[in-house]
Amino acid sequence: MLHATTPPDKDDAFVTKLLDKLKVEFEPELVLIRPEPYAKHLNCFPNVEEKVKRDGGRIHYGWAIHKTTILCEAERHAVWEDEQEEFVDITPTEGQAEHTLFVSDNEGFVYTGQDTDNVRINITGNPVVDDFIRVCETLSKIHAYGTRGDDMHMRLPDAALELHHYYDALKNALQGFIYMGGMPKKRCLCQGPDRYKNCHGKSIGPRIKADLRKLKTNLGEADRPA
Repeated sequence: MLHATTPPDKDDAFVTKLLDKLKVEFEPELVLIRPEPYAKHLNCFPNVEEKVKRDGGRIHYGWAIHKTTILCEAERHAVWEDEQEEFVDITPTEGQAEHTLFVSDNEGFVYTGQDTDNVRINITGNPVVDDFIRVCETLSKIHAYGTRGDDMHMRLPDAALELHHYYDALKNALQGFIYMGGMPKKRCLCQGPDRYKNCHGKSIGPRIKADLRKLKTNLGEADRPA
């Protein structure tokens, strides 16, 4: 999911709704983004761990809050905390944002290589976005069967990898469909003869349940991240 180049307002109604869903103790705050030369994109946890090794301070866990035209979402994130208890986001971003909207959630979470899904809310009223969210959540459940090969890659067993390919392609197709104005009564994203609501809109939910049930039968119960 592409993120906006500027963070949302912390008083935004959708941000408030998302924070209620997260059940966090603290209020969000704008944290300065000052990337370190060695820091890698989408690699905040190892980035901050390396910063602590080099310069001291502490890793501080929480959530980065993003908002697009279809979603408000929270992404598990880590920032560097200096000796004065000030936060700095040392991880480079996709755009030119100067700050991250960050909410502390530092208790009971330690990054050990696990995949932690984003928390999302639909801000459009379009039911197709709900299906997009459902597919994203399914991908996270599939990732739970993987093992971390390195900081950026995860290895999945064949049964999970096959499903990952399918749902990753479906996620991208749904996102493109939504941004092209896709609604339940529009022609389906697969370009078949039916409207979305009578085609993929009808089949996505049951297929997800069946695929996850089959995956559990083949591979057992996955370890879910904290």
